[in-house]
Amino acid sequence: MKIVVPEKWIPCDGIVLEENADAAVRTDKSVLVVAGPGAGKTELLAQKASYLFQTNTCSDPQKILAISFKNDAADNLKKRVIKRCGKEIETRFISMTYDAFSKSILDHFRFALPNVLRPDAGYLVNDADTIDAAFKKAGYNNPLNLLAYKLKSYYERVLDSIELPFSQNNLGETVWKLLLKGFDDYKPVLSFKMISILAEFIIKTNPKIKRGLQLTYKFVFLDEFQDTTDLQYKLVKQCFLNSDSIMTAVGDNKQRIMVWAGARKTVFDDFSLEFKSETQKLIMNHRSAPRLVDLQKKMYASLNENDCTICVSDKWNPDDGTITLLIAGNEDIEAKIVAERIFEKVSSGIEPNKLCILCKQKPQDYASKIIDELRNHQICARIENDYQDLIKEPIVEMLIALLRLAVDRKHPHDWEFIVSMVVNLWSLDSLQSNDDYVNMQNDLDEEIKQLNIMMESITDEKDFRALLKHAIQFLGEKRIKSMFQAYGQGTYLNDQLNKFENYMWMELETAQMDWILAIENFEGLHSVPIMTIHKSKGLEYDVVYFVGLEDSAFWNFKNQPDEDRCTFFVALSRAKKEILFTFCKYRYTSRFRWQSHDQINEFFELLKVPGIATIIEG
Repeated sequence: MKIVVPEKWIPCDGIVLEENADAAVRTDKSVLVVAGPGAGKTELLAQKASYLFQTNTCSDPQKILAISFKNDAADNLKKRVIKRCGKEIETRFISMTYDAFSKSILDHFRFALPNVLRPDAGYLVNDADTIDAAFKKAGYNNPLNLLAYKLKSYYERVLDSIELPFSQNNLGETVWKLLLKGFDDYKPVLSFKMISILAEFIIKTNPKIKRGLQLTYKFVFLDEFQDTTDLQYKLVKQCFLNSDSIMTAVGDNKQRIMVWAGARKTVFDDFSLEFKSETQKLIMNHRSAPRLVDLQKKMYASLNENDCTICVSDKWNPDDGTITLLIAGNEDIEAKIVAERIFEKVSSGIEPNKLCILCKQKPQDYASKIIDELRNHQICARIENDYQDLIKEPIVEMLIALLRLAVDRKHPHDWEFIVSMVVNLWSLDSLQSNDDYVNMQNDLDEEIKQLNIMMESITDEKDFRALLKHAIQFLGEKRIKSMFQAYGQGTYLNDQLNKFENYMWMELETAQMDWILAIENFEGLHSVPIMTIHKSKGLEYDVVYFVGLEDSAFWNFKNQPDEDRCTFFVALSRAKKEILFTFCKYRYTSRFRWQSHDQINEFFELLKVPGIATIIEG
């Protein structure tokens, strides 16, 4: 990596940053970046990391800590930075989720806790049965006969409300004590929020640990900042407030859709005040066509956004972008029209994975008939809920690379990835001899040959399971658990391996044992993704089909209008070129068959504004 003076640094990959983005990248002060959809929030963080490393502003051994909400977002950001700055900075750019950050503090500094608060090393995470048993052991037997989901919410509220150290001797503290140490035949179990509370207490009561953290992480990035919860913000403050660490928070209050999960509504104002940050507002929308951006801007008033100065990319013509509202008589008509439109797009050359079907909730209910209709057109569509997280699991990424190389060795990216992973797993650092690397590469080559031989004789899922077991033994299960903390917890590694085995075997059977096609299908390269709006955060597609713009989907609109408006905004801002909304008058598979749009009529009125949407009835 070549070092340049700050004045001569230019953004990587020929990207031109708008004025405020460039200022946010170069500032030596804490900054809050307010950026709408398509503004390039992740790219800004990647460019800022490149600036800090390439100008030596973040000098060795200082590190950058980047905290995201989702594993795939953390992984995506890290890959972008490594691509620009090289693998030499890999250990100095720490990209993780809030959950992983708090867990790393607890696992590294567990012995800094007093014994009464110190969980056993082998604690499990989020085991619902153990948590339920602990409440019963503490004397709470659901006297109000709460339904399962309400009981779970009650448990969470009780556990999250505890302040350390213990002082109340109430139900919450009693349950905490049981979960920290384990009881009867139950192992110790912590929720991620309990882990965050313990991590915050460690930092609060151990000034040397806090100082060490601040010296290590000179720069801190906070992504999707609008969804930060009270506990998460409290931990960030405890770690970095009133320190020399320079904070960069990036978010969009128009996309705050996690209030139900505890998102802190005042987090932008709190951060600006407490961290004394600058504020930079980005005005570019690099993603969406002009007519889609016009629709987004028309929502700003209802989202309490005064300034709607948004510029679109000059790659578009002024009239680009298509918005359609489909009013269907029933689910069969809806499915037929949506499937035909998707078929037209795929027939025109658009890859299926460039399209997306979004639902407010329960995609299996809203999209099942569309899946069937698409199958009639020989187009695959699948609900991404499980796949989306599984594909990003490190163990799955390693297994996919090994399988693809076993079929066809001409995949340089897979070679580069699996070699780097094996080097890390086997601790072949720079102090070891070239012979160690040569031996490792020879061993890897032999393993890939052996996997190829095993593939030739696979006839059932049992054989496939044996192949995966062989690959895991080569990588080293103990090494995997040591390198990835999550895999060392309970049955998590086996759970992910079982999921992968089931899904991958299903793809192999569907592809009639065509391994490359099965791998591509598993990765979703040939299917239309279907997901909830919450799962679509941070993603973008050429065309979006939003199925179920109905009161029953937005059933809680009366109680949370602001959050549901943000949810609608997130959905429409995923689209680059086109978006189609559907309203179905009669859903015979729904609990409430006759549908209405009385509660969410403001969305319909928005779409009916002259010149906004084409309305079709079927």
